[in-house]
Amino acid sequence: MRARTLLDSFNYALAGFIHALKTQRNMVIHCLAAVLVLFLGYYLQFSTVELAVLVLTVGLVIAAEMFNTVLEVVVDLITEEYHPLAKTAKNVAAGSVLMTAVAAVVVGFLLFFDKVADRLEGIHTSHSNPASLLVLVPVVTVFGVVMIIKILAGYYNLQGGMPSGHVAIAFSLATSTYLLGAQGPVTLIAFILACLVAQSRLEARIHSLSEITAGVLLGIAATSLVFHILA
Repeated sequence: MRARTLLDSFNYALAGFIHALKTQRNMVIHCLAAVLVLFLGYYLQFSTVELAVLVLTVGLVIAAEMFNTVLEVVVDLITEEYHPLAKTAKNVAAGSVLMTAVAAVVVGFLLFFDKVADRLEGIHTSHSNPASLLVLVPVVTVFGVVMIIKILAGYYNLQGGMPSGHVAIAFSLATSTYLLGAQGPVTLIAFILACLVAQSRLEARIHSLSEITAGVLLGIAATSLVFHILA
């Protein structure tokens, strides 16, 4: 239906947003997360530019989720039968939401980490790079190495395979906590949590002991190397 007035256009747009909010679970999650991060940004006294970046990032994630909903509806309108092209279209649309969500997590981490760390005891750094980068870059490096190893081995699944990505990232974060000069109890808790991640992957039989060991070594070694380069 073509909008007759500008007000009608806004009403139709609002109706579309409300429909997505009512029918899409992920849309509700995105909106609740948006309210939370914006409140935290205000509470942590973000600058105008930081708040603008936060609002833009939140808006992109919500818009991507709505475009994904549009594509799903259009595909279902054309055909309700299984078709590989319809599956591809939906998967790619969902992938676009995933990419914007990952980007939003990175943006949020860069904006929030240093401000939160400044308020916590036991995390101090005198390095030239901010603490957020000293944590984020090793994690991204570890994740990239894990994916490259799995792809070269012909394994295209996030669950299982050599090495354990969850364990590698968990020990990367724990190692970063130690290298940032955290107090003893904080470092101990970080490594205990990393060990619990490893134990859970082993008990669930998602990974073997060798895959978990490889994840531990990769997380610690890669993080130490990247941290040395950045610091």
